[in-house]
Amino acid sequence: MRPWIKGVWRVFFFALVVIVTPAVAAAARLDTLLVFSQNRLLPANQEVYAGLVRPGDLLPSSDVQIYIEYLDHPQFSGDPYDESTAKYLADKYAARPPKLILAGGYIALKFLLKYRDSMFPGVPILHIGVDRSILNSMPALPSDVTGIPVEYDIGGTIDLAMALQPDAKRLVVVSGASPWAEQRRADTEHALARRKVPFPVEYWRGLETSALLAKLAALPKDSIVFTPGYYRDGGGRVTTPLESVRLMASRSSAPIYSIFSTHIGTGVLGGRMSTFTDIGKSARAAIDDMLDGDPAVALQPAPAMVQLDWRQVLKWGIPESRIPPNAVLHHRTPTFWELHRTQAISGAAIILAQALMIGALLLERRRRERIATALADSRRRVGVIAQTARVSIFVWDMKAQVPAPGARIQPISAADNVESFSQVVADIHPSDRERVSLAARHAIESGEELNVEYRKLPADGGHERWMAARGHAWPKGTLRISGVCMDISERKHAELQAVQDRAALAHMARVSTMGQLSVAIAHQLNQPLAAVLGNAEVARRMVARQGPEQGELGEILDDIISDNMRAGDIIRNLTTLYRRGPTKQASFDMNDLATETVELMRDDLINRKVDAHLDLAADLPLVEGTRIQIQQVLLNLLQNAMDAMEDTRAPHRDLLVRSVLDNGRPGLCVIDRGGGIAASAMERIFDPFWTTKPQGVGVGLAMGRAIIEAHGGVLSARNNPGGGAEFCFKLPASSLS
Repeated sequence: MRPWIKGVWRVFFFALVVIVTPAVAAAARLDTLLVFSQNRLLPANQEVYAGLVRPGDLLPSSDVQIYIEYLDHPQFSGDPYDESTAKYLADKYAARPPKLILAGGYIALKFLLKYRDSMFPGVPILHIGVDRSILNSMPALPSDVTGIPVEYDIGGTIDLAMALQPDAKRLVVVSGASPWAEQRRADTEHALARRKVPFPVEYWRGLETSALLAKLAALPKDSIVFTPGYYRDGGGRVTTPLESVRLMASRSSAPIYSIFSTHIGTGVLGGRMSTFTDIGKSARAAIDDMLDGDPAVALQPAPAMVQLDWRQVLKWGIPESRIPPNAVLHHRTPTFWELHRTQAISGAAIILAQALMIGALLLERRRRERIATALADSRRRVGVIAQTARVSIFVWDMKAQVPAPGARIQPISAADNVESFSQVVADIHPSDRERVSLAARHAIESGEELNVEYRKLPADGGHERWMAARGHAWPKGTLRISGVCMDISERKHAELQAVQDRAALAHMARVSTMGQLSVAIAHQLNQPLAAVLGNAEVARRMVARQGPEQGELGEILDDIISDNMRAGDIIRNLTTLYRRGPTKQASFDMNDLATETVELMRDDLINRKVDAHLDLAADLPLVEGTRIQIQQVLLNLLQNAMDAMEDTRAPHRDLLVRSVLDNGRPGLCVIDRGGGIAASAMERIFDPFWTTKPQGVGVGLAMGRAIIEAHGGVLSARNNPGGGAEFCFKLPASSLS
């Protein structure tokens, strides 16, 4: 065959491969659309994705291409939303329709059954994560709709709870206010109807979160709490089952059990659970079967197994003998052998090898003798340094300098370990180099003692250090100076610190004067407060003698007495700030303090049309200090926040008290929606007797900062980007937390 004909055939064959190969690959690829019922941050969705998707699926050449969409239920729902979502998906995948649809959950399955014909007609559906009880209540599914049902073992979880807590006296079932929650509650009633529970069962349905947490906190320890979590509470607050369970576990006085493996780690004790990762793996096995030409039939649900949080087992004092032998224990610290078995075996092998090498090391006697000689020499040098106490020995070679007239220069041995004076000068601060050089030249020429102080440049980017060098020209006849060098940085820094202390002393005198004035004012207020208290108590007794019809007046007098005593506590604790000796301190909860303080100011908040909200962090460590002083700081910040919103329209007077945990330090923040802090006032806002209020005195924030700093904390202020100001104080956590 002629060469040009061969060339034409090669070009034709190459073009055929380029055109046909992608088409064959596209025909063999299984494009799959996965539709989740909820949002992408739901832990169950993430675990299903982890079991379903493999690393190779992300490559364009993969046999399986998985595209994921989220319906974001229950945040978004309703027919208009579903219709617009169906149209969006149909338009999005019009040019590349899927060959298989995965329905992740009951909501997604219901959505796809309703809109599949308008989006992807004839495409088979494989559902995953749908409860078998829900499937049984649905009409018969089409023949091309199959799936992997999940069986939530509610009855097995209740049996497990009774086995772990044989002395339990009550079972509480907590559910939310959504249709999903009602289905879970109905499943629970059905499971309990088939077993004998030897104690009362209570169903807490659709409670508002705050009321639910209060009831959980009041439960006796011998109770059992079962909950799947909820998406919506009785007050309409939307959340996720994970977050709702985390919040319940943080306040419950009894162990909590669940049926979802994603709840392990939120504070629940455990339950009989199916793992969502296994559900994803089962779905992937069905997809692989479809790629091999086998239909996805006889799909089995993921098995449920006992899963417990070991930390909660220890917290609630569950004996290990009650735990089933096949239980999966999460967060359990492994034993030394389990954790370091390989290292232990390797260490034993190394020790054995070292034992065999000892005999060989005995042949190194000569080498060890040389090492012993070097060590003895080193000990002698260390002894000299120890005798001179915090000094170092130096030998400066001055041969680079001009020798004195008639000086006899002797050779220098390399073993003398001397320093070149030019290098020494290079390490000295430029301002001191000339002075040190002149002093060294004078010591060489006159034979007098070298005594000079200088600054040494840092070698590692740190601070410069002050050195004091003393020595003589020695040995005689050489241009060398031998002596000792001492680090005198501490002495020099002490001299500089003395100058700064004198300046600080004047400032402390002014602060002391302000403190004395505060104590004097507090002392003078004690007498009128005592008089008010006495009169209020006398009036209270007089009202009590007049009969029950004066009850409201008696309550007013009780409030006067209570407020008077609290004011007295504040004044007495203010006095302790300036009294010699330690103050009385105790551990307390910042969340309880915030709740109590907002309640104290409830009447003032109502009168000033301010809506106060609490955002309290869970598992907040205790702090240690004088509680009434910290409460006074919080009261002042709340009062300032209300004053800042005087010009804000009533519907927008929102005040937020938030508890935070910053690097292990609990704290409280007061956030208002006022006009914020002017830039010119930000630097002086904590100065004593400085205020922006027409009737203000200017000691509230200054005293608040003094109280917080006296407790080892910090008080700060900043403007919010959306308007208003935020004042936060943080305190060290108590050692008893």
